[in-house]
Amino acid sequence: MDAYPGNVMTRRAASAARWGALLGVACLPASARAADLVLASEGRCGYQIVVPDRPPTAEIGDCIRQAARLLETAFRASGFTVPVVPEAERDPGRPAICLGDTAAARAAGVDTRALVGWQTVVLVTGHDVIVAGHDAPARGETDNPRRPNWDRVGTVKAAADFAREHLGVRFLYPDIAPYRPVSAAAAVDLLASPAIEFLPRTTISVPAELDVRRTPVLRLNTSHPAGGGFYDLALNRFPRVDEAFGSHTWERAVPPERFFAEHPEYFALVGGTRLDPRGGNAQYCLSNPEVQRLIERDLAGWFERGYESVDLGQPDGFRACECQPCRDLYGTGDDWGEKIWIFNRDVAERLARSHPGRQVTMMSYILTAAPPRSFRAFPENTSVMLTGTNEDDIAPWRDYTVPRGFAGYVYNWCPNLGSRYTPMRTPAHVEAQVRRLAANRIQAIQRDGPGQLFGLEGPVYYVMGRMFDDPEHLRAQDLLAEFIDAAFGTAAPAMRSFYERLNHAIMLYSDHLGTRSDLWTYRPLDGRPRKTVTDPFQLIAFLYPPGVLAALDDDLTHAERLATGGKPRTRLALVRREFDYLRHLARVVHLHHAYQVEPDAASRDRLLDAIDSRNAFIASLYDARGQAVAGDGWAHVLFPFAGHDANHLRLAHDGYQEPYAETCLNWDTAAMRTLPPPGRQRVTALATAGPVTLDSPQWREAEPRTLTILPPFHGRPLPTTLQIMHDPSHVHVRLECGLEPDGAAEFPAVGGDRDLRGHESIDIRLAPPGRRDVSYRFQAGPHPESRSEAVRGLVTEAMDPRHGRDDAGWNGDWQCTTRVEREPRRWLVLVSIPLRTLEVDPPVAGTVWRANVGRSHALPRGRIDRSIWSSTPRSTAIDDPTVWGEIAF
Repeated sequence: MDAYPGNVMTRRAASAARWGALLGVACLPASARAADLVLASEGRCGYQIVVPDRPPTAEIGDCIRQAARLLETAFRASGFTVPVVPEAERDPGRPAICLGDTAAARAAGVDTRALVGWQTVVLVTGHDVIVAGHDAPARGETDNPRRPNWDRVGTVKAAADFAREHLGVRFLYPDIAPYRPVSAAAAVDLLASPAIEFLPRTTISVPAELDVRRTPVLRLNTSHPAGGGFYDLALNRFPRVDEAFGSHTWERAVPPERFFAEHPEYFALVGGTRLDPRGGNAQYCLSNPEVQRLIERDLAGWFERGYESVDLGQPDGFRACECQPCRDLYGTGDDWGEKIWIFNRDVAERLARSHPGRQVTMMSYILTAAPPRSFRAFPENTSVMLTGTNEDDIAPWRDYTVPRGFAGYVYNWCPNLGSRYTPMRTPAHVEAQVRRLAANRIQAIQRDGPGQLFGLEGPVYYVMGRMFDDPEHLRAQDLLAEFIDAAFGTAAPAMRSFYERLNHAIMLYSDHLGTRSDLWTYRPLDGRPRKTVTDPFQLIAFLYPPGVLAALDDDLTHAERLATGGKPRTRLALVRREFDYLRHLARVVHLHHAYQVEPDAASRDRLLDAIDSRNAFIASLYDARGQAVAGDGWAHVLFPFAGHDANHLRLAHDGYQEPYAETCLNWDTAAMRTLPPPGRQRVTALATAGPVTLDSPQWREAEPRTLTILPPFHGRPLPTTLQIMHDPSHVHVRLECGLEPDGAAEFPAVGGDRDLRGHESIDIRLAPPGRRDVSYRFQAGPHPESRSEAVRGLVTEAMDPRHGRDDAGWNGDWQCTTRVEREPRRWLVLVSIPLRTLEVDPPVAGTVWRANVGRSHALPRGRIDRSIWSSTPRSTAIDDPTVWGEIAF
């Protein structure tokens, strides 16, 4: 028996009499082993492929017929003709490969209804081969196309494994687009598809005693976007079947848009007020009985809609309710992790009684990352979702009883600064990971970051999927060769060099710097967790120096010359497309560093030329309508990713750990060629003793500083002037903002702790000395109610979405006076910030604070002109502290 209890195989011995009967029917060449049942040889095949007459649903029947077509194509690729027929039309004089719940399977004692999950059976009975799994329609209702509930098509999984093991089929790339069932393969020419390789065989045979019954290690292995084609099932990427996934589920149960207006008491009390959830990440008053009831009712509702398993988890960016009943809840005081564990356990116990046999998967995340202290045994219906699956994450759970085992997040392709369009993991990394997951009873995984870079990382995805077939005995080294040989044929030697070189280049990131790896964060001397790498350009330059890029290009060019046949060339074209994207990105990074070292016109122009070249390459990936251009031969576009437009590929939008939007990658190169270089700024804060207002005469003595208008320009340039004063208790920042004479007469209120940079607003960033990485943001608009504040650096948990970002949930005391004047047409604003809000002593002479100030000027049709006080050739982003100027006191 396999050492992994989730992956069981058995083979039975056959009697000598049975061997004789089998060998008498099969076409047995002299070279065939006596213990083999030969299905096809010497150009002849006496078999037929049989599909059920009455599948569970028409849709599942379509999927099984595609599995039959897959097997038929594999025979045809080796020169054999095999008919596909319904069981009622079976030729009784010929043996058959029987797929699914056929009469032949039932006669052989195979009850597919008794199979659990993705269990499969491959069995030789008489002269027939039974290939079957559990096939059943999805029961859970869903109306979200991005969260589909999939039919279970275990027979397709069985057929894919049979095709790989006995027919020489290799599932190398996704054969159909995400969110589509196997039946969509009807539109694909499987033999011509570059997604699948059919290795020709002169003889096709199976062991005559074959009796294999498999229970995969995983019951679930999915991501967004989810897939369910041959590729996914063959590589153990199983979609969700009757499992609801919400992760952070309280907001689903108590939606703020429905309840906040009439029931603010359902929401967390923070700083004496109920937290307004309109800014996102609603937080709750867990002691409120109705909140508890709604959370439990939400889970029960999913069960009643047909789901077998539901998730239960607290909100992301958790903020504790400060009301006394919450503090008293369960007697845990301020220990909210324990409070949530006890609540989750109680909910699961009640659901075990009301909905027996169903499953509740509790999320272990940040507050609940550590196991509970008050109990060690969970209810019988409980699974625990670990949001870390490294050894340090798993070890604390070994003394706990979790009857339904563990699920886990894997963050392999959740990018840490490298962007989702560059490779992240190596085959060796996923080999060790799969073995660890299997050994620790991780039965379901959610890939946070799907892994979609099939040209550069296709071998890694293949190795990871195949490793789940037999984690103890399979080796990444062998599986990597299996992929490369099948994918590239005569070009395989050059591609082995290419992938070996690429994997060596990214090894440090893959094993140590990637999200949730051991050096993703570290603790400096002050003990506060800190990200190890925070500059994406630093990372890209380190991973892909010019010499490595040149060597990779040489390998790929050599492979392109060696390749023969259409499918290997098509696959190489995908690798080339993704590699050229990477090379353009790295070239911009290297030239930007050169510009920082020597910021002259020549280095600037080389950088701008590289940015233009990168943009032209990205534009070439799309047609005039903005649709991605498909590579020849593919049934769908693999790169660019589905749903990703040119702005995504330009990295024009910041993502989680992808801070690229304000880098030179998105410069207006035409405007930059005409501008003088920016620079860091310094301003002296005038000391004053008396009250400060917008019109205080002391402002005439304060140094003025003019903000620099940033390209692209949408309207005519309007001046913005900055001045700063301080008194023993406050820092005062005054701005004069020019307005168009014919511009808006009134400005609407924009509130709710929102980032105001999409509206007419000013933006002040302050970083007093003494608190590393802590900075404050104060934004205001012309309307008195348009104001927002945030802090960055107080959240030290790297998994928290607020880590390294502005936390708008922080509420500090400050005052803002604003006035719009008609003549001259301008907007005046005074921001006064108490020093106690910044938790800093009054500055003495010689003190220096880091700071920056920006303005967003709103124009018609949603356009924004921006200006900034301090910037550098590296960056003009106001939230980039490396470009901030200085306030001298």
